[in-house]
Amino acid sequence: MRPLIIPFFIPHAGCPHTCLFCDQRTISGEQTLLPTPERIRVTVQQWLERSPGRPAEVAFYGGSFTLLPRSVQAGLLGAVQPLIRAGQVDGIRLSTRPDALDADTLQFLIQHQVQTVEIGVQSLDDEVLQRATRGHSARQSIEAIQRVVAAGFRVGAQLLPGLPGDNQDTALASLCGVIGAGAQFLRIYPAVVLSGTGLAGLYQRGSYQPPDFEQGVKICARLLHAAYQADRPVIRIGLQADQGLTPGKTILAGCWHPALGQLVKGELYHDLVMQLSGQLNNSADSVVYCNARRFSEVRGHGQRNLQRWRQAGLGITTVLGDSSLEGDQLRLETIKQKITGSIITTLFY
Repeated sequence: MRPLIIPFFIPHAGCPHTCLFCDQRTISGEQTLLPTPERIRVTVQQWLERSPGRPAEVAFYGGSFTLLPRSVQAGLLGAVQPLIRAGQVDGIRLSTRPDALDADTLQFLIQHQVQTVEIGVQSLDDEVLQRATRGHSARQSIEAIQRVVAAGFRVGAQLLPGLPGDNQDTALASLCGVIGAGAQFLRIYPAVVLSGTGLAGLYQRGSYQPPDFEQGVKICARLLHAAYQADRPVIRIGLQADQGLTPGKTILAGCWHPALGQLVKGELYHDLVMQLSGQLNNSADSVVYCNARRFSEVRGHGQRNLQRWRQAGLGITTVLGDSSLEGDQLRLETIKQKITGSIITTLFY
């Protein structure tokens, strides 16, 4: 059973400076900085009542948690301890910067039942990091992942492809680099230009153009494919849909969609069908079979894949379920041929 993640957002809290791309208050929809112990207790109870029986973690997202004053960290983490002792919550996860995870900090987190640390790596290209005013190096990110893994935490890495100076090759290298360092799961947030950020200034002056929607989906699909091949889960693709995120207003440009994860997964199935179709003698009146749990991804958001296959001249009439197929597999079938492939082992780029 997937754990229930109960999030508390502390936008920009603890961060030593503002990165080129960042506006955490818009991203999270939160304006107040720090939740009170009472708010934590009440919110956890509400979430547990809505999802009874699920293992739960309290999460502190949005800022650099480990750069908050130690007394503030202790207050937030301490508010969760009674819930852990009562068996209502299994542990805590938090997000922070790679240059804020020294040995003393890790020991403090261990003492306060933190189990999972998500590290805002963004890129492992030093030029990209410098242009984004991140204030840390790629080496610091690698060493932080290794150090946190060695301390016994579950470690995730957050990547942000499409920043100034970034491209598909450097983004893929960053993903492979964090996996090689020991990251156990990933989040992928393709670059978007948020109003009021330094990135918005570059965009408005014509000095920067982020990957557009189609480009962003393709880049994210390549990253997701590489993560699948390395057996690393990607737990989030794209910023969470929120009232504070409005295309044309708060979002000026870039790859954002409320169903971006589904679109990116659908891109892999689209590309697999295109590759398998090259092995057919005649693609007229083809049928795609997949595991029924993957109907939405295989058909594509809003039937996107079916439309593109028809535009490409493939005679795919429908997508049907087949329980013998794994979630990563599909079968392309005509009257005379059947070809099965996997988005992990068969698809290539």
